[in-house]
Amino acid sequence: MAERYQRAESYLNKNSILYAGLLQVIRRGTAEILEESEDGVFLRDTVSDCFMLAVDNGRIGEQWLKAHENMDYKLLLVFRRELVCFAGKRYGLPPMIECFQAVYSGKESSVRHGNLKIRAAGMGDFLLVSAHYGMVSEQELREIICRGNLFIGFYDGNPVGFIGEHLEGSMGLLEIFPQYRGRGFGTEMESFMICHMLEKGQLPFCQVETDNCSSIRLQKKLGLTISEEHMYWLG
Repeated sequence: MAERYQRAESYLNKNSILYAGLLQVIRRGTAEILEESEDGVFLRDTVSDCFMLAVDNGRIGEQWLKAHENMDYKLLLVFRRELVCFAGKRYGLPPMIECFQAVYSGKESSVRHGNLKIRAAGMGDFLLVSAHYGMVSEQELREIICRGNLFIGFYDGNPVGFIGEHLEGSMGLLEIFPQYRGRGFGTEMESFMICHMLEKGQLPFCQVETDNCSSIRLQKKLGLTISEEHMYWLG
């Protein structure tokens, strides 16, 4: 089994920026390898129940998906556009978002200290967060909070926004409340999150929608490397 994980990592390291999400779940020990070869890797993350498929050839990707049709594909990540069409039609998975991958490759974070006080969110913060963020289910949001992976920033005692770690291991959930935008709080919150993930021994990475120019600028400002290729979420 260890050899199988090593072979999978060897393939994924050929493009470690694009495949950062698969490398993350392997290295944190939550990956169930379904298929791996010199042509690609197909795995399931046991925390998020997300399926991730990275292949050089779309036909191999189709074969691997068919070979595991007993799986309940509710959330699928692929890196080839033709697999978006295939999986969408065969499994009724609507396309969600098309993204770039952004990865912080440094060993230390150049934390930008500012005026925010940042603390872990508790379940008492659930209503505040859910009122401003609707891109994950309430169940997923509760689990993120329970895992200690959501943080709230405060300025002069008032909450200004939040950031966290999605169940599959990417940075996200970044939201700055409208009245506090344009003051650098988003930069400070993400810088904090990069440092937090490095301290846990995890790779800081996130996905950015291809048309989100402001987020792309933020990632570059913080020193993240952005993939040339696109990735596609379905579910």
